[in-house]
Amino acid sequence: MKTGYLDCFSGISGDMLLGAFLDAGWDKMELEELPRLLGFGDIDISTERVTRGGISAVLVNVNCSSMPQAHRRLSDLCRIVVSSALDADLKEQAVFAFEMLAEAEARVHSISKDEVHFHETGGIDAIIDVTGCLWAKSSLGLEKIVCSPLPLSRGLVQCEHGVLPLPAPAVLELLSGKEVYFVDEDRELVTPTGALMAIVLSDAWAELPRFEVESTGYGAGSMKLGSRPNLLRLIMGNGQDPSIQSDEVMEIRTVIDDMNPEYAGYFLQSVFAKRALDAWISPLIMKKNRPGFEICVIARPEDYRDLSRFILSCTTTSGLRIRRAARLLAPRHEIYVKTRWGVVRAKAILRPGGKREVVPEFEACRIVAEKHDVSIRDVYVEVLTNGEAGLCKGRENGRKFF
Repeated sequence: MKTGYLDCFSGISGDMLLGAFLDAGWDKMELEELPRLLGFGDIDISTERVTRGGISAVLVNVNCSSMPQAHRRLSDLCRIVVSSALDADLKEQAVFAFEMLAEAEARVHSISKDEVHFHETGGIDAIIDVTGCLWAKSSLGLEKIVCSPLPLSRGLVQCEHGVLPLPAPAVLELLSGKEVYFVDEDRELVTPTGALMAIVLSDAWAELPRFEVESTGYGAGSMKLGSRPNLLRLIMGNGQDPSIQSDEVMEIRTVIDDMNPEYAGYFLQSVFAKRALDAWISPLIMKKNRPGFEICVIARPEDYRDLSRFILSCTTTSGLRIRRAARLLAPRHEIYVKTRWGVVRAKAILRPGGKREVVPEFEACRIVAEKHDVSIRDVYVEVLTNGEAGLCKGRENGRKFF
């Protein structure tokens, strides 16, 4: 399986990602063709070879000074994409991407997505960034992209809305549920377009997966950073595509017979906030016929010490049993299913034998059901129906939007 890894040690933006794709082998002529296909006329896209921290990289600049930069709504962006000469699958993915961005902006401003005015993210350069990155992934034949945890900076940024705190509010909305960390920088490291592309293109968020490295591309940002070279690295290679994947986890277990059972629900809620992969509590009859329960927490190897300290500090147990366990996994990745209530997140799971299955995400369905005052069962059914239909239709091209 041809795999790409987005190594975002200095964040991510749309132009940095375009540069990384070009440096990794994407045909520059396709990028230069984009303005004409989108109906933008004579837009100048320049690329140059630059050095950041002694590393050679590609810097992309989309010069839109000859065209007015209108404040577009979602309907305007969709009309541009749908009326373009782009491939049908690329159009569909771009429309979904802009819908996701509109929903994030709508949550920030407490308005409907159709009322959102796109400022920076609705500009011609942003439209080219989004469609160009989608085209590059397809053109390079990348079947899977994994994104590293994203570094976020603190400070202030000037935009059309005025002065906003970093990370930009829309960035945080887009990255809900994704792993991030803060670094000592006061410049914007993750732009809204960059966050959007990380979500749209990536099938997983993790550290560097195991695969055979074939090529590396570097995309450069224009700002000078104080603590790191302003680069985005794309590592491409061939990974194994077994029907079952494997990794290792840590099991943390303890039995308790002297803790108030009322605390159990709070404990489970809290342990997930501490990065537990899974956790459960099972009732037991213990020595002296005393009722009790067993706690089991599944953790990543790098997290089990923190979770162990948490269990020892917030329960009445005085000891834990810990063991390393092998785990077998059916390959899965996030998909986004279009419903009458908007785009809903789900999982696509590959079962042994090649069968693909859609599994709705409960929390995503719950939020939609509460927001629109509908039955969560109705949301589940529509996600399953539309997702399965889209999965069958898009099986050959690896689509994640249905």
